[in-house]
Amino acid sequence: MATLNVQDYGAVGDGNSDDTAAINDAIADAGTGDTVLIPATADDYLVSTDNRAAVDFTGVADDVTITGEGPGSSLKMGDVTDRNNQWVIGAEADRGALSGISIRKLTIDGSRDVNGDESTMGFNLYPGGGGHDIRVEDLVLENCAGTGFANRGSGSVTLRRITSRNNGLHGFDFTGAGEALDTDAQSIKSVDNDGVGIDFHNGTHIAEDVYCDSNYSGTKMGASGGPADSVTLRNANLRNARGNSGFRETMPDGTNTDVTLDTVQVIDAELHGFRLSNAANYTITEILTDSTGYGPDNRAPIYITDSASVDADIVRVQNSDYGPGIRNDSPESSAIADYYHYNNPDGALDDNSGSLSIGSQYDEESGELNVPGANDVGAFTSSSGTVEEEEPAPAPTDEPATYRTNFTSDEVGATPTDWSPEFASSSDDWSVVAESSPAGESVLRFDSTANDRHALSYDPVGTASDAELLGLFRLSDLAQSISDGGRLMLRGSGTGDSETAYFFNAAAGTFSIWRYVEGDSEILTEWGTPSDQEWLFARFQASGDSLRARVWPVDASEPDSWDATVQDTSIASGWVGVGSYSEVADDWGFVGVGIGGEPAPMPDLQQDESTSYSRNAVISTLNGTIETE
Repeated sequence: MATLNVQDYGAVGDGNSDDTAAINDAIADAGTGDTVLIPATADDYLVSTDNRAAVDFTGVADDVTITGEGPGSSLKMGDVTDRNNQWVIGAEADRGALSGISIRKLTIDGSRDVNGDESTMGFNLYPGGGGHDIRVEDLVLENCAGTGFANRGSGSVTLRRITSRNNGLHGFDFTGAGEALDTDAQSIKSVDNDGVGIDFHNGTHIAEDVYCDSNYSGTKMGASGGPADSVTLRNANLRNARGNSGFRETMPDGTNTDVTLDTVQVIDAELHGFRLSNAANYTITEILTDSTGYGPDNRAPIYITDSASVDADIVRVQNSDYGPGIRNDSPESSAIADYYHYNNPDGALDDNSGSLSIGSQYDEESGELNVPGANDVGAFTSSSGTVEEEEPAPAPTDEPATYRTNFTSDEVGATPTDWSPEFASSSDDWSVVAESSPAGESVLRFDSTANDRHALSYDPVGTASDAELLGLFRLSDLAQSISDGGRLMLRGSGTGDSETAYFFNAAAGTFSIWRYVEGDSEILTEWGTPSDQEWLFARFQASGDSLRARVWPVDASEPDSWDATVQDTSIASGWVGVGSYSEVADDWGFVGVGIGGEPAPMPDLQQDESTSYSRNAVISTLNGTIETE
């Protein structure tokens, strides 16, 4: 895996230079598993196009990540020709499957003030095609004359923490390819758009943890692009639809779409709260509408019409501007278990068709539902709104202590009981082997069947911020040109796709210090050349914002100076451990850890007839020394 920095290709991000070619050249050069980095700058990366995507990832290699560093990594559309089909970033999805592609941590600006035609969009997948695997995280899409995020017939697309705002058309346009799940969207924010907040079309879509506010046309399921097969809207806060209903359907009657509304509220919509229409089948857990409704005689805050069928647990309607709380004109059977109504001008219900049954009615006002607020969801938020949060991580260990093991007391053939698999690892990847090292009669061996981000955390240490690791290791087969071998890992956290850690890395051609941040990888510095089948020491330290490392042969004295020093502020604390990426076996004969300012201890080295190892005294501490030999 390599990181290709667009600035190395000539991109400058000064708001004046056209960086289109440089960014696209970096994407074109990316191989399988590589990362294209768009660093944050004080101004925008200006991009342009005559047609289709300015930043184009059509045909990119598998498992490529295109990432910025946060809101300061901004792609901005230059002044382009109106009425052409133009997007800031995207791909032509009918030109082959896009597999394992991630787009992350960027601001996308359509320059609406100079690009007045609605065809200019932020992010677009067009003209369609299935078989994809595309993940989009932490994007702001703003100031586009057209739609912020558009998927025009592609599946499968995963969205996490996306904000679309101040666009001339829709915030989000979801049109799938008709696959099992076309759009999986979570932590979505759509505000101040002049079209629809979220527009659902062909295929199957799930949107949960949603905040929509002041979009002109609310949120809907539309007819263009084909009617949706299934739509789930969960934990949604839909507010201030300026010119239409909060949630509505405009598909042809007879489409038989399955619609799930699970904890959805509409506040202060200009027209209906919920317009439930056509031949859709609505399954409702709980909905609320407050301060909605308008004047024609056949309207109400909740309007059931055409051939819609509703099966609802809880419905709440209050403070309507016009009409009864619910008007039912559909001949199809519908049922509401619990109906709460309050302060609706024409009472609780007008069941024109006589097909609606209600279990219990309550004339009382309800509070707003437990749905996301404006700051709970969207780009660069820490959680996905109202989903249950994980238990907080333990506080970093600050008391000085040292830890050490040469794996002699651990069971042969098993993972040591006080070490835990992390990231892509399982216990099958790590085991103690009865084979001698300069530090003892057993080694911890990593030996996997596949390249991936493997790690093993040393549990007695817990969570630490300032820590130092010392490892005695050897690489088994550099002739295979392994790209990433033995690793010492500090401040680790996360799981697959969100791995976070600093680590010292030994590979076929170099030693290096890396970082993972939420799955994004970057080499911070490189030096030296590893040797094959040789026992080496590596000392790796994180102290405040400083990372330092040095490497030396086991039969030499430890150097006084560090081989590499680098500053980084990305990661504050986490577990400590060892790791690897390549499937080639690595051996660890000893691991020592020092925290709270203590140095990592050295082992007692064994003597044999052929090798004379320099013996260093074990570093002891005043408090907390733990020995597991």
